Amino acid sequence: MICCFWILLICGNFMVSSAQNATSNEGHCFSIRVHLNGQLLEGPKAVIFRTRQGDKTVSLEGVSCFKVPSVLLSEEKLDLLFTVPGNNIHFSAIAIDFFENIWDVDLQDKNFGRDVHLPRHARANNACVVVFHGGEPEIVMSATGCRTPY
Repeated sequence: MICCFWILLICGNFMVSSAQNATSNEGHCFSIRVHLNGQLLEGPKAVIFRTRQGDKTVSLEGVSCFKVPSVLLSEEKLDLLFTVPGNNIHFSAIAIDFFENIWDVDLQDKNFGRDVHLPRHARANNACVVVFHGGEPEIVMSATGCRTPY
């Protein structure tokens, strides 16, 4: 009985260790959900990571994951660009740690809710609100000039 316990304990530790190594080798993976006026849009199929050295385009992996290229993981911040129906989106200087979870991007044509505060002369149709999930509390960012309707 004691022998079985030790075997299970050793096997369990090996499996946890292997899973952690696999996760760390996979890099940062995140997904993006975009809402326009409260309606879910078709998400981006590809994103562009921009650094001072240039751009890297990454396509959607599987159903909803964008994987940050390993060569970019040493960067402190990245710009992110993508297109959804009717809009080009550009977020500047996003810390690398935010590229690990789900992003909810809210776009509005007229007005955001009362809980969103934009600068006085900002227009809602050029602004974005992002909720970065994955931590407690979740982090909310509002940005102006990140959206270009087309």
